[in-house]
Amino acid sequence: MSVRPVQTTKLTSAGNIKASAGSLLWINVSNTTGGGLKVVINNATSGTGTEIMQIGVPGDDSKYLPFPPGFYFSTGIRCGTLEAGLIVTGAYE
Repeated sequence: MSVRPVQTTKLTSAGNIKASAGSLLWINVSNTTGGGLKVVINNATSGTGTEIMQIGVPGDDSKYLPFPPGFYFSTGIRCGTLEAGLIVTGAYE
């Protein structure tokens, strides 16, 4: 059995989870405010690029989304829009 290397990135503002092609294994989005917020995940390494998904999170809550065996991004895994008060952690390979 082989073990796949997994890395994580934590963001509190727009930025790259992975700045090149790869697979998103899971994402956790935590909202530290009282109101609902969203993050937009893009297939890009800068700006906003191609929107892949939006994840909305109610106030003072979090969402964990697993993507077995991985959600492939051909350019990069980017949080192009990340509203203030969200903390995003993504695992990739």
